[in-house]
Amino acid sequence: MRPHLLLLAAAAVSCLPPPASCRYSGHHSPPPKHHDKNGALTAALVVAASLLALVLLYLCASIAVRRFRSRGAVGREPSAAAGGSSSSSSAASRAAAFLRRHGLQHHRPAFTYEQLRAATAGFDAGRKLGDGGFGTVFLAYLPPSGRPAAVKRLHLPPSPSPSFPSASATITKSFCNEVLILSALRHPHLVRLHGFCADPRALLLVYDFVPNGTLSHHLHRRVRGGGLAAGAPPPIPWRTRLAMAAQIASALEYLHFGVKPAVVHRDVTSSNIFVEADMRARLGDFGLSRLLAPPDACATGGARELVCCTAPQGTPGYLDPDYHRSFQLTEKSDVYSFGVVVLELVTGLRPVDVGRERRDVTLADWVVAKIQVGELREVVDPPVLGEGAGVMASVEAVAELAFRCVAPDKDDRPDAREVLAELRRIQTMPLELPGGNGS
Repeated sequence: MRPHLLLLAAAAVSCLPPPASCRYSGHHSPPPKHHDKNGALTAALVVAASLLALVLLYLCASIAVRRFRSRGAVGREPSAAAGGSSSSSSAASRAAAFLRRHGLQHHRPAFTYEQLRAATAGFDAGRKLGDGGFGTVFLAYLPPSGRPAAVKRLHLPPSPSPSFPSASATITKSFCNEVLILSALRHPHLVRLHGFCADPRALLLVYDFVPNGTLSHHLHRRVRGGGLAAGAPPPIPWRTRLAMAAQIASALEYLHFGVKPAVVHRDVTSSNIFVEADMRARLGDFGLSRLLAPPDACATGGARELVCCTAPQGTPGYLDPDYHRSFQLTEKSDVYSFGVVVLELVTGLRPVDVGRERRDVTLADWVVAKIQVGELREVVDPPVLGEGAGVMASVEAVAELAFRCVAPDKDDRPDAREVLAELRRIQTMPLELPGGNGS
């Protein structure tokens, strides 16, 4: 028996009444012998019962303590105990396990952390290209040839946060999502994934380097007051804007109809459209993308409609209101976001601007209202208007298509195949541009 259990037993015995022989002095006659035997037996039974009760109590307490400690250890496991490295290590382990489970570890080069750190000059701030979903993008020169690439370093939390307990899991899911989806995609207007690194120090993705910035950078070049920002790129000609819209529609048509299962990008924005040196557009950043499954119990559409039930995610100003209401993600959610991008191409304005009147804060609401009252010209980007009246028939046709894409009800929107066909038709419309061409 353990020492502290012996002490408890001794304490219990000390609390019992003393034996009969201790309760009589020499002035009293001793009780009869059969009384002595009964008292001793009773005392022994009481002591035995007390010891048994204490043993049972100790065993119950021990089991309870062990269960409590076991649950505590399980609860601490995801976040690990000390330092930020445990969170990163856990994320890297989960990512590596995911890649092995899906057989993806050999689909793309698995760069080492040291290789990518050297290629980005130690993730030098001077090499920063911008901030993507969940991470920062750096310019890298990959060994051995020094080929340029874009490396996205995902922002893992330094330690578990009570405010964002699942931040690490969300970022790890984004990393795995991009590797899983982009490994299967091949299209000239999608940014290509070249490799990855799942290291306890960082999760890293390696993409094509697209040297001419984002569509957002080219369109939203103005500063407050209407002037141009220092170093702003020149205005994009209308014919080039139209071609870029068709290129992104081609990428969406491929995602929705050209691969099985279909892919919903879920974050089609001008900041995720990258511009080549020759002004061709490429869609990137698949961190929020989802593979669509066949219809299930939560689908309310037709039998052939693909749907995914998930909490709404995306960028304000681009988020499909139907998806926001129903939690049902379909390809039409991408069509809505694309419609907002097309409105940006027409107007040169940001999708959300709190400087506008309250009812006009979102670009879709504002331009739709203008189209409905025949005042589209008031919101067309001035450089486009400056190209002459000959472009307006094309601008109006594109605006009308965007109007259909941003319909509140997804069933009223065209699909990506219809959008692409319409844009190609509009491209064939004659444009009376100064000098005879617009590109």
